[in-house]
Amino acid sequence: MSIKQQFFIIKRQKTFWSTMLLCALTLLITFTGTLDKLNALIYLEFSQNLNRQNTQVVVIESNNLLAEQTALISKLREQQAKAIVIFSHVGGNQQLSFDNVYFPYADPRYCLPTLESWLGYEIIIQQAPSHCKSVWQAILGEQYRARGQLLDFSLAPQALTKFSSDRLLSDDVFLTQLQDKVVLVSQNQLNFALPVRAPKIDTFRDPVYLHAYIADNFLEQTLVTLTPTTYAAAMQLLILAILLITYQRCSFSTGLMIACVVIVCCILSAYVCVRFFNYFLPSGQIIFTNLVTLLWVFFSRKWAEEIELNDIIGNVQQRMMGRYLPQAFSAQSSPWDAIITLVNQQLALKRSIFLARTEGDHRLHEIRAINCSLSDIHEMRRDYERPPYSDAIKAFGALHITRPFFNELTESEAQYVVPLMYAGDIRGFWAMTVEPNEYFDEERFIQNVNRFANQIGELLFHFRIFENQQKANTSALTKTLTLALQKPLSQQVKSSIGDMEQKLSTLEHVFNQIHTAAIMFNLFGQVVQTNQRIEEIAKHNEMSLFEMTALDLLERVTHLDSEKAKGKLRYITLQQGELYMPAQLGQATFILSIRSLRAARTTSSIGEPFEVGGILFEFIDISFLIKQLEDPAQLIKQLEMIQPISGLESHDIKAQP
Repeated sequence: MSIKQQFFIIKRQKTFWSTMLLCALTLLITFTGTLDKLNALIYLEFSQNLNRQNTQVVVIESNNLLAEQTALISKLREQQAKAIVIFSHVGGNQQLSFDNVYFPYADPRYCLPTLESWLGYEIIIQQAPSHCKSVWQAILGEQYRARGQLLDFSLAPQALTKFSSDRLLSDDVFLTQLQDKVVLVSQNQLNFALPVRAPKIDTFRDPVYLHAYIADNFLEQTLVTLTPTTYAAAMQLLILAILLITYQRCSFSTGLMIACVVIVCCILSAYVCVRFFNYFLPSGQIIFTNLVTLLWVFFSRKWAEEIELNDIIGNVQQRMMGRYLPQAFSAQSSPWDAIITLVNQQLALKRSIFLARTEGDHRLHEIRAINCSLSDIHEMRRDYERPPYSDAIKAFGALHITRPFFNELTESEAQYVVPLMYAGDIRGFWAMTVEPNEYFDEERFIQNVNRFANQIGELLFHFRIFENQQKANTSALTKTLTLALQKPLSQQVKSSIGDMEQKLSTLEHVFNQIHTAAIMFNLFGQVVQTNQRIEEIAKHNEMSLFEMTALDLLERVTHLDSEKAKGKLRYITLQQGELYMPAQLGQATFILSIRSLRAARTTSSIGEPFEVGGILFEFIDISFLIKQLEDPAQLIKQLEMIQPISGLESHDIKAQP
């Protein structure tokens, strides 16, 4: 199939356009920087957990920098400091930088790099303004440039060397603490100054500490490079494509586990890159893409499945519309109508009344009456713990009663009462009258009534259990908490498939109960359907039905050679004829009926060219009849002579290859 044809097929699918929307959304979020805050959160967590202990930067705080500035510079030069940076907006005796002393605030020739905020933290460093030179380039060299990189805060705040100007001026420091170090001198800030917006040092109120970290980053070359936007977009699209393929091939629970693994691997990869390669991967964006892809695949599946399920439900309901299917006993609103029909068509009773037990009580109430009315009850008691109900319970079956239970009893009318119970649970009672005649057998009558009463009791027991479950499942609270206020599609599909399965099971059961052995082949010689009788015959005669074609079976059970057998099958297929011939399987003799079945109105998508839906073989056992005849060979000969296709076979059928 060409790419153009595939595109025309794909573009009609809703999921294709939703996939394109997902890709466009991913690119939009990447290029607009919407998820930069998520990236920043991850980076800040990395910064909090990294604690480097060595640095070449020293911070000196002075309570009166303007007065002590000259003395501090002299002292630091004596200590052979590598560079001295004075953070003072007020100029003293020296206002311009000289040798290794720099005044980035007072000297217009030098300035500090620009800092940008990332999630509110000043951690992105840019190049210094064009009108001045970066003080760090002047100290360290031209190669130390910032290109929109992240500051590395792996240095622990307590590892940063810092002390007051009083200690320096009183020689309370070691030479090694200042020699070849970059020293930052700052005015001690007041307590009400704003805190520094940077990780780890946000408790300080002097911006000199932030610049100390900048100097440390340049000295140690630990600035972290951000992934370019184009690279991040390409990476996300690649990950998106891989995850789309992966999540579609697994269940949601497995996909959730894969998503968790991807998140962990993403965070570990980002940590390794920051720790060892000073490179920050867009881990927040990758995590977002991972989770969104998982949810998109899940909901897209549900969307597509919902459409397919609605189509299936519609097709099943349309196909079942023309097929009568009686309502199941448990699905009826009341069980008594079906029970009355059962009793009325099976037993010759004069009058019947059913009483049901009141739930949670030992009281009874009238339900239904047959051939009478409920007002015909003469017995006033409605307590099954008292006679005659208790006597029937003790008898575990129908009990003949002499005390009037019905009104206006005739002399010949006999009364009986039987409990309706199952597993010791009393569901009700059944009272009846019968007029005995000369053929009446009371013992057989009681046996029959007990059998019906046991079955009715079991039906009522299971109906009550089902009804209680339905009430619990269909309550408003249960539906609300289980998100089932509307009947789920799965339940509708289950109901539709249940109807089809019930119809199919009924047809298979009827087909298996037919005494005639039957087997159906399609036009390609494959077995489509068998019944129980043919399977028993095949097992007795050691035949593998599902490994045989229609031609193999015809040759096996008849004495026809291959050419004649093929001719008869051609006649049946092309002329849609019907054949009868004798067949022998072991010691049994059969009349073999072979006929074609017309194709159903609902054909398969393959588009079979013939109007024949299959070939049906029926084996009618005449072994018993053969044994009763004086000359069985005469019947066999007569069957062989009856061939309705002899004329057609000689002209049309034989002429075909």
